Amino acid sequence: MKTKFIALFLCVAATSANLVNAEGPEKGMNPTEKNRHEIRLSASDGLTLGVANIFGMGLTDAVTGSKRSDEKSSLVYGLGYRYSIYRFKVGADVGFAKSTSKLALIGETSPSLKEKDLNFMLLPTVEFTYFKRGIVELYGGAAAGVNLVNHTEKSLNKTVQHTTKKIDISTSFAYQVNPIALRVGNDRIGGFLEAGLGYKGFLTLGVSMKF
Repeated sequence: MKTKFIALFLCVAATSANLVNAEGPEKGMNPTEKNRHEIRLSASDGLTLGVANIFGMGLTDAVTGSKRSDEKSSLVYGLGYRYSIYRFKVGADVGFAKSTSKLALIGETSPSLKEKDLNFMLLPTVEFTYFKRGIVELYGGAAAGVNLVNHTEKSLNKTVQHTTKKIDISTSFAYQVNPIALRVGNDRIGGFLEAGLGYKGFLTLGVSMKF
């Protein structure tokens, strides 16, 4: 599913190029324009977050001698808010992602624990619109905040009557930088695609609603 983001990016980029050539003079940069509020629903590939989790676990495994298998990570699902101030937008994004794996401790031939990480991200965000013509808007943004991780370990030994369960909660610095972003739509609803690097991943696709 994550590979579809690349195809979607190419399609939207090609469409926007045609729209930019077809539109007239630049519009929509009036500081008194309506619909300053914006709600966004999005999904990001989450590749960097998954790699970071796996890399961190790999370092721990190298020290303890344990082994992991069946490592899986979800997309990063997000909900965001923006308030427009001329060319600038300020707001915040809330993100959610899940990753799971199985752990075999040193000396074990098969996994005895199932691990699950729930990531909750809060990212205050600033964006700058550097081009807007008709229904096409190009912008860039940066965000910095916190990532809250709920780590759970559960025993896979079904012969034990009461399976053991361990829960840890930790926080870490989180960020996202998207130098290239595209929104296609009117002053009410549209779709957007963002490309960058950070805890969300490389590509973010979503729906934007202004009011």
